[in-house]
Amino acid sequence: MNQPSLEPLRQRLDETNRQLLELLSERAKIAQEIGNIKEKQGIPKFDPVREKQMLTELVASNKGPFTDDTIRHLFKQIFQASLNLQVTDHKKQLLVSRKKQKEDTVVTLGDDVKVGGGHPVLIAGPCSVESYDQTRTVAAALKQAGITVLRGGAFKPRTSPYDFQGLGIEGLKILKEVGGEFDLKTISEIVDPAHVELACEYIDVIQIGARNMQNFELLKAAGE
Repeated sequence: MNQPSLEPLRQRLDETNRQLLELLSERAKIAQEIGNIKEKQGIPKFDPVREKQMLTELVASNKGPFTDDTIRHLFKQIFQASLNLQVTDHKKQLLVSRKKQKEDTVVTLGDDVKVGGGHPVLIAGPCSVESYDQTRTVAAALKQAGITVLRGGAFKPRTSPYDFQGLGIEGLKILKEVGGEFDLKTISEIVDPAHVELACEYIDVIQIGARNMQNFELLKAAGE
């Protein structure tokens, strides 16, 4: 009596495995896209309500032979793997990580001033831009000393509200005028997200000081 052959069944099983792999890969790509959107919108990656909804729909569609508990277990593993993939993708996107880029980052200001990658740059200037004459005098001295980047404070975050807070936009305009006269690149600290775009019209580099490293709205505006 001839025994039934396993080979046709094994071939069908192999083909089914390949189909499952393709579907899992497609699902992973969709999960990555969802993760990227959530990251931009600041939405938590794990959504327990959405997971419960998907499991409920899957169990309702289950026709066996796996039990409902088995279906829940299998898909929870898939959901967790997809969530781990989203977290891994986010870590890969961190620009400051050496895992993303082994080479030093070199930032070029204009055509000739390079920052990073072994290019030392000395930045100097007045703590506060107080007047055109003051800033011009400092800039002339810096130019003569071979310094290429002029730093001056236009917006000054102070502990006391009664202290000088800086000239604001007028200070940025002075930096632009003096920097252009002496061919110096300019840098100034910005403390308000609303001033980032405006500052880019007047200075070459935006500085974010220690007091504003927890100013997340400012950090997001600068990051854009």
